[in-house]
Amino acid sequence: MKDSLAQEYRESDHWFFRARRKLFGHVLDRWLVLPQDARVLDLGPGSGVNVPVLLERGRLAIVDVSDLSLRDCGAKGARDLVHADATRPPFRSASLDLVCALDILEHLDDDTHALDEIHRILKPGGALFLSVPAWMLLWGRQDVLSEHKRRYRRVPLATLVRGAGFELERLSYFNFLLFVPILLVRVAMRPFLRWTGGGGSDLTTPTPFGLDRLLFSLFAAERHWLARHDLPVGVSLICLARKPLASTGTSAEGA
Repeated sequence: MKDSLAQEYRESDHWFFRARRKLFGHVLDRWLVLPQDARVLDLGPGSGVNVPVLLERGRLAIVDVSDLSLRDCGAKGARDLVHADATRPPFRSASLDLVCALDILEHLDDDTHALDEIHRILKPGGALFLSVPAWMLLWGRQDVLSEHKRRYRRVPLATLVRGAGFELERLSYFNFLLFVPILLVRVAMRPFLRWTGGGGSDLTTPTPFGLDRLLFSLFAAERHWLARHDLPVGVSLICLARKPLASTGTSAEGA
C-alpha cells in the first residue's frame, strides 16, 4: 500500500469505513454464534478500522508485518499484537474460533496458500469471515494505490474457498446500491490510471454538504438485507465459511 494511502486510512473516519463497520457488525451478529472466550484473529488489519467491531467477539489477536499497523490497532484497544506475515500466522493448528481476512487476500501473491493457513489454524467448526473487492471491471485508482493483485467474482471465490477445505455458509456481493455510480466513475477515470501516483485515493474526493450522510445511509442500509439474503452484484464480496467438524474432502463446485 502506498504511504500516502496508509496515512489517509490512519487519519480518516470516512463514511465508507463507518458504514462497513456497521454492516460487518450486523451480519456477524446474525450469521455467527461464537463460544464464550472465543479466540479471534484479524489478519492484516492495516490501521485497524475494523478492530472496534471485532473486539466485541472475543479475545482478539492482530497479525501484521507493519509496526505502525500494530501500534494503531493497540491504540484502538487490541492487546494481543503479533508481528508476522499474514500468509504464515504463528499460531498452533486448530487453535482459533474465528479468523477475519477483511480486504487482505487481494494484496497477496498466493491467496490459495493464505486460505490453507487459515484453515490450518482454525478449530474444527471454526469460522472464516472474509471480504474482498469485486469485479475487475471496477479496477481503478484505489486498486493501484492499494497495490492490489486482483479483484474477485463470486463463483471463482467460492471455488477458492472450498478448495482450501472450507464449507461455505454465506457468500454475497455487497455495496450494491453504489455499484453503478462507482462503476461509471472508475470507467471514466481509467484512461488516467497511468498517471496515478502518491496522491489521494477515492476516499479524498470531496463530497457536497450532506452527501456523505446519504452515502453512509445507503451503504449501511444493506446490512438488513444481507442478514437473510444475498445481493446479485456489488463493489465487494463478503463470505462466511467454516472448517468442517470432520474431514469430508473438498469441492471445486461454484456457488
